[in-house]
Amino acid sequence: MSNYYRIAMCLFVHAFGCVAYVFLNNAVVHAYKHLNGGFTTRGVAIGIASYAMFYIFLGVNFIAALIPSLVAKLVILSLMVGFILLWMLPDNPLRALFYGVAQGCVTLLAILASQVIELRWVSRNIAGRIQPNQPESAIQ
Repeated sequence: MSNYYRIAMCLFVHAFGCVAYVFLNNAVVHAYKHLNGGFTTRGVAIGIASYAMFYIFLGVNFIAALIPSLVAKLVILSLMVGFILLWMLPDNPLRALFYGVAQGCVTLLAILASQVIELRWVSRNIAGRIQPNQPESAIQ
């Protein structure tokens, strides 16, 4: 797989994960409002922090799509989740749990899906190049 195809495939998979996260976030926000009332009924408003975490999530997914090393992708992912938990846990533990788990899992699934697709592509190309040895006495 050429580098351009790998980057395009990774960008597509990570973009799909980001779109899926938007739908997941909207569903959870709707469920939270239905069960607990509005966001400010408990006296704590998250404000612009949710947008900041979403932009960090987009940036981490973009960087993870461009980096070829699996270990580097996982390190960047763990830094993102650690930053979210460090930032949100003191004031908003429930939101820290949701954002850390949801954004971390969606990014991890995108990383693993792109790695599986890339490995399948490589193994398919290797299997196509190897020709089985036929003995000279074989009927053709």
